[in-house]
Amino acid sequence: MENIYSTGASGTIGKHLPSSVESIKFDLSAQRTDFSKITFDRDSNLIHLAGIVGPSEVSKNIEYSRSVNIEGTIFLAEQFIEKSDGIFYFISTSHVYSPSTELLSEKSFIKPINIYAEQKLEAEHALESIFCNQTERLCIIRVFSVLDWDTAPFTLGGAIRRLANNEPDFKLENASDVRDFLTPHSIASALHKIASRGSRYKVLNLCSGVGTSVGEAANRMLQQSGFELKEEQISVGNSKNPYAVGDNSVLKSLELDLNLEWLPSSFKVQN
Repeated sequence: MENIYSTGASGTIGKHLPSSVESIKFDLSAQRTDFSKITFDRDSNLIHLAGIVGPSEVSKNIEYSRSVNIEGTIFLAEQFIEKSDGIFYFISTSHVYSPSTELLSEKSFIKPINIYAEQKLEAEHALESIFCNQTERLCIIRVFSVLDWDTAPFTLGGAIRRLANNEPDFKLENASDVRDFLTPHSIASALHKIASRGSRYKVLNLCSGVGTSVGEAANRMLQQSGFELKEEQISVGNSKNPYAVGDNSVLKSLELDLNLEWLPSSFKVQN
């Protein structure tokens, strides 16, 4: 097993990584000189999770988000390629793919659907340039929809918590959209196994390969935790990206014994 480092260990996915993964804690928006303090074992791999996540969060301060999501990623990669002989696993997003009615594979057409995806794709291209002479040391992992009770307030999981709390006048929009869900725990487990094996692929989709509508996902999470989804709490219809389900055949070919079924946890309303 490889030595594994991770950024973003306190984030939605990172907090589910096992304790054996060594957390790197620093400000990604810091000046370049601060990055020189980072050290790696020569045989270590790095899972780069940290960043400003989601279009709403990126839009709050686009330039700051760039300093974290793009410039910070570049500086980190430059330090890593110099100080380690391992693999840099960059956690990107399925939002870089153009909307499609077909399963999205690693070869699907690229057209970022929001500003967050634009920054992730720019970071992908920058990393490809940095690792151009050592392409086997870069693996871009595009994560699809992350859903469980412990996700951020601005995500679907946060919206479902609001339904569970019966917030007045709140309604779940675009309930007909179909997404490819995995829990943060499942994603973290998969990332750990990929990095432990030292799997080397240029791009990997991390997804279940199964489509579930937003309304169905909300209903399932609520019912299994003892809540009722009322008809007036959801609004059927679609967003500009009505279908986003991944082809995970490349991931499955790694034979890592991954649990790729969406299995959300239980939840209790806090009084």
